[in-house]
Amino acid sequence: MDVHEFRKLGYQVIDWIADYMDKGYEGPVTPNCQPGDLLKQIPTSPPQEAESGSQVLADFQEMILPLTSHWNDPRYMGYFPCNHSGAGILGELLSAGLNVNAMSWATSPAATELEMVMMRWLGELLGLNWPGTIQDTASTGTLCAMLAAREQVAAINADGYYGKKPLVAYASDQAHSSAIKAARIAGIGDAFLRAVPSNEQQAMNVTALKAMIEQDEQLGNVPFFVMATVGTTSTTAIDPVAEIADICVAKGIYLHVDAALAGTAAILPEMRWLMDGVAQADSFLFNPHKWMFTNFDCSAYFCKDPMQLKRALAIQPEYLKTEHDASVENFRDWSIQLGRRFRALKLWFVMRTMGVKGLQDRIRLHLEMAKWFAQQVADHPQLSLWSQPKLNTVCVYLDGDGQTESLMKRLNETGSVFLTHTVVNSRYLMRVSFGQTHQTWTHVHQLWKLIQDQLAAD
Repeated sequence: MDVHEFRKLGYQVIDWIADYMDKGYEGPVTPNCQPGDLLKQIPTSPPQEAESGSQVLADFQEMILPLTSHWNDPRYMGYFPCNHSGAGILGELLSAGLNVNAMSWATSPAATELEMVMMRWLGELLGLNWPGTIQDTASTGTLCAMLAAREQVAAINADGYYGKKPLVAYASDQAHSSAIKAARIAGIGDAFLRAVPSNEQQAMNVTALKAMIEQDEQLGNVPFFVMATVGTTSTTAIDPVAEIADICVAKGIYLHVDAALAGTAAILPEMRWLMDGVAQADSFLFNPHKWMFTNFDCSAYFCKDPMQLKRALAIQPEYLKTEHDASVENFRDWSIQLGRRFRALKLWFVMRTMGVKGLQDRIRLHLEMAKWFAQQVADHPQLSLWSQPKLNTVCVYLDGDGQTESLMKRLNETGSVFLTHTVVNSRYLMRVSFGQTHQTWTHVHQLWKLIQDQLAAD
């Protein structure tokens, strides 16, 4: 593809994206397909001769688009938001055009320093005056935190685990599955990751946490890491971070706070309570790529003491050393990967073009949508509300689990909405998650009418 074809095709791609954001997708929000449907259409071997970009774009529209789950469609209300914005897309495009490797200051001064400033901006919005870096996802951030904590109590990088007392990590039984994966990769193992029981609000039971830590101490194990969650995946429950922090400080245990979704809401002054206790933790993360209009991937990771992270992750081979290393940040030492993308650029575009007020207004709207929808559910004779939503997710159920599951299945089969479920305390719940960039009250009212119509048809 020469520059002339690139320019021509590029205009077409931008026009298509703009229409997609403005008008949405005309088809079902999730595809009605079977495994292998795309495999049947794609040749098993690559083309020997070059094909035109126009043909590839046409095939994208004919083959890829109909088999895509449209995560940014306003009707997509499953799982959690993974929203984008025009500003984020343009920032991502420029990042792709530059295609720098932001592994160190020397390899890209602008990428490094813009990342530092973006983390400072985010910290200011959250009331958190800690340095930080942009990880790809919260899963990676949780692993980094666990590795940092591990190296504080045992020199595993240097010596391995041989002959050492078992290290024990703790997370709520409602915590994200990334805690399990991190424990496996970090060498802790499932056997030494404790699932702390949650209370009736699905928040971590602090009394149980303390008892489990003390039991491990009596067994000669080494409690070293606790992960608190602000906004669990299932129900957006909120662990009592301040109480957990008191235990961790008293015991000398590393505390990591996962606020992957909920952290964005904390930029609202009236939601700043979500940050209660975080100042006593060791690390904190949230994902602008979930609810802050910054397209995937972009996870903001803050740490009180960066040296803890660097001790776990920094490696200095001769071929990476530069004359500036002693006076700059090299973010390769803050993350798993050596090669790093210029993620700060899209965040810069989003924050500047939306402004703090624009970000806050949009997030408030999503919270108002959740509150309104929850009230409709509470007032309906056939539906029950699991709990009053504190954030953007509303969990709903009918008298029987089978009825709830059937309702959600019928709603999804219409193609006019996509919802997902969870199971809490053996109860099947239908989850409705608000937060799409282009979501309006029209979409909320359409969902509520669709639910009423399905119930009336029973």
